[in-house]
Amino acid sequence: MFKGNRKYYFVFAAVFIGIVVLQYFQPKPTDWKKSYMQKDKIPFGCYAMVELMKNTYSRNFEISKQSIYNMDAADAGRDKSLILINDQLTFSKLDTKQLFRFLAMGNKVLLCANTFDGKLADTLHIQTNYNWFSQFESIDSLLKKPGFSVRFVQPDNNTPNKKPYFYNQAAVESYFSKFDSTRFKVIAVNQQNKPLLIHTSVGSGELYLCTTPDAFTNLFIVNSPTRYYPYALLSLLKNNTIIWDEYYKTYNVQTDSPLKFIFNSDALYMAWLLLVLGVIIFMIFEFKRRQRPIEVVKPLENSTLRFVDVISHVYFNSGNHLHIAEEKIQYFYFDIRQKFHVNTHVIDTDFMDKVSKLSGVDYDAVKTLFTYCERLRQAPSLTEYDLIELNNRINNFKQKSIR
Repeated sequence: MFKGNRKYYFVFAAVFIGIVVLQYFQPKPTDWKKSYMQKDKIPFGCYAMVELMKNTYSRNFEISKQSIYNMDAADAGRDKSLILINDQLTFSKLDTKQLFRFLAMGNKVLLCANTFDGKLADTLHIQTNYNWFSQFESIDSLLKKPGFSVRFVQPDNNTPNKKPYFYNQAAVESYFSKFDSTRFKVIAVNQQNKPLLIHTSVGSGELYLCTTPDAFTNLFIVNSPTRYYPYALLSLLKNNTIIWDEYYKTYNVQTDSPLKFIFNSDALYMAWLLLVLGVIIFMIFEFKRRQRPIEVVKPLENSTLRFVDVISHVYFNSGNHLHIAEEKIQYFYFDIRQKFHVNTHVIDTDFMDKVSKLSGVDYDAVKTLFTYCERLRQAPSLTEYDLIELNNRINNFKQKSIR
């Protein structure tokens, strides 16, 4: 197979290795997805924020990878702060109930998302709207364009002043278009005085709702003047223990596919495509030469129906209706034994009562059928009508039986 074509295989192998090496060493493009996950160092990950909270705002720091409803007793103690950040937060009825129980114990919770849906939004009567910018432009263009500003309006927010913090259009802005002003207190607003951060007390706990999750990402934390906005907000959540949520994340998708490792690497993915393409080309040009015509094999004839037809004619033409009835009754009794696990040697009242209960057929109908069968077995001779009647009664019983 390799004779005469060896040089082509060497050329193909060299091209294959060269492409893999180039793909591996070329600069990786920036991943701009908004994951908000603690392990991600991409612009819209939260690695910097999590590292800051570990050493500054709490003595203990925990990562939660389960829903609020599944939080165990240790997670539901006092003097704790729970932080959930994502582009969208949707809570079920059970999650919402557990959240309020957690707050009632004297804990603090920060929910930060562009939109709030589900039972939580219905319970708190909140609604958010977007302030859209040129979201269809390139990310480089959005980074250079001014977007929105955030300004604290409450004097007890641990900030030295109420100066605004300006964000570019890479950060998505949403605001609370509907909330209960008698229950919630506005802490921060945008340039149109739309509320971006609101606060309320639930039992002994404190609940903060924020509509700017992008403010907590690496892009606006690392070496950015906007980092003081989340710093001031986190100072309100300072506690003995901070719990960071990793469950309610859009990109929290777990997969055990063996191809995940290949598809996560551009170089390996290109190698995979080249391998598949090479196999396809090899199959087209190499296997085609050696293909032989496949002989058409006539399928085996099913002679079962013919056999049954011949045997039935032999029995019927013999005119021995009594023998045919005896065979029919024996097969019927065998079927009764298999389905109901009863003894058919003695046809008495107990036998017919068991068959009636197990089959769901009326007792009188069962008694009539088996009496008729026993009478035919004792008869000296039978007619064609007797055979037809026996067959109809047995089929009628089988149709009515629940087994």
